[in-house]
Amino acid sequence: MRLAQADWRLEAETGGQYESNLSNSDRASDVKDDWAWNAQARIANGWQLTRDLRLSLAADLRSQVWARFNALDIVGGGALATLRYRFGLGSQAPWVSLEERFGYDRYRDTSWSNWNDSVRLRGGIAISARLALEAGYEFENRTAPDDFYDLQGHTIDARMIVDLTPLWQAALGYSYREGDVLSFAVPARPDIFSIAQVRPGVPIFGTNPLYNGYRLRGRTHAVSANISYRITRYMSLQLGYEYAVTFHEPLSYQNHRVQAQIAIAY
Repeated sequence: MRLAQADWRLEAETGGQYESNLSNSDRASDVKDDWAWNAQARIANGWQLTRDLRLSLAADLRSQVWARFNALDIVGGGALATLRYRFGLGSQAPWVSLEERFGYDRYRDTSWSNWNDSVRLRGGIAISARLALEAGYEFENRTAPDDFYDLQGHTIDARMIVDLTPLWQAALGYSYREGDVLSFAVPARPDIFSIAQVRPGVPIFGTNPLYNGYRLRGRTHAVSANISYRITRYMSLQLGYEYAVTFHEPLSYQNHRVQAQIAIAY
């Protein structure tokens, strides 16, 4: 079998992000919000294995710098492979993809640093020239030197994408995640103590008072809205909002995330 000529692609994004509840706290007095600056870049190479099957290999770098709680600053990178199959010809043909990523994230507080891997299965179909639907499943695994910060989770999601005009695109999404979460609160919290693994005296959110960390299984429902404007052929402005609520009785907390970034694809 003869492979088609390789196709290089470069993608990069940078911008700001606001989290209303970075501490994942359920009491208003414990909630800590913050702003971050994100940057990431990916270089990929793709091969057309058959008429309908494509293989892509990529490497990425990413960073995140927080304004207040810089113990959570990240520098990381990884490698990924994606197989994508299109059921027929044309831009509206249904497709399905399988992606595996393996990487490492180093935190300023190195107890959070971790090796991480994820598997994603995703599919989509164009309903019309302007409307498309996507859905997917992801398994994620994070392994840290301190196993308190080990996390695993399963996520399913669905999105509706609409081309409003040749320059404007909007998307609405929903996701459900079940897996490990970390919540932080000022002790004493006997209600959480009974359902979680506890790490006393975590200094990430300050030392007066010290917070306790709680690791437990949680269920998260999230809805999102995004809009993008194509500035040039290779550059776009992207704005996004997500509302998420996480449950594990008696714990329940909410978070609002707002993002604004410039994306480049070449």
